[in-house]
Amino acid sequence: MRKRLRDYRHAVWDWNGTLLDDTWLCCESLNQLLAEDGHPPVDPVRYRQIFQFPVIKVYQAIGFTPDETSFKAMSVRFMAAYEARKAACALHPQARELLEGLAQAGLTHSVLSAYERNLLVATLRDHDLSRHFIKTCGGSDIHAGSKEERARHHLRDLAVDPDHVVYVGDTAHDAESARAMGVDCVLVAHGHQHRDRLEGLGVRVVDGFGELLAELG
Repeated sequence: MRKRLRDYRHAVWDWNGTLLDDTWLCCESLNQLLAEDGHPPVDPVRYRQIFQFPVIKVYQAIGFTPDETSFKAMSVRFMAAYEARKAACALHPQARELLEGLAQAGLTHSVLSAYERNLLVATLRDHDLSRHFIKTCGGSDIHAGSKEERARHHLRDLAVDPDHVVYVGDTAHDAESARAMGVDCVLVAHGHQHRDRLEGLGVRVVDGFGELLAELG
């Protein structure tokens, strides 16, 4: 029988696409690079079909064959475009209410993100969310690589029984990271990947936070 959210003791949250509604900006930032290099744009539907981790595979999916050096250069350009406009991104509907509702139910929270740690900390502060999280784990660089190994360390640092932890994300890689931690996972299909890419992964998939919030009522 599926465990109720209030039965967990801790929630690990992905940030980009899960709590923060930034898929549109990532698509537009990618299209800025494509336009600068003389390539046709990727529409938002196509973006959500090709998005994956590590992010170098996104560039490969649209026809680039970047080596390590060229990929790092593209990452710098992408992040410059993203950071210039990220203040326009809002939280997903009911994100704040869900965080607060789970806290009232006795859960603590942490963030495990591919977003570079200093940028992550600053962005959480900008959205007045820092107080919700007992641990914030971002990437060591801007290249959005795998989170699986960091996920294992993250759980050890929390010192919480995996049976009492739920991981909330928006991509197949979040399900992989949850498996690396040995914890349950919920994927929300309002972010970087379509629902049809999340189904069949052996984890729960919901369309939005309202469905989760309703369980706390």
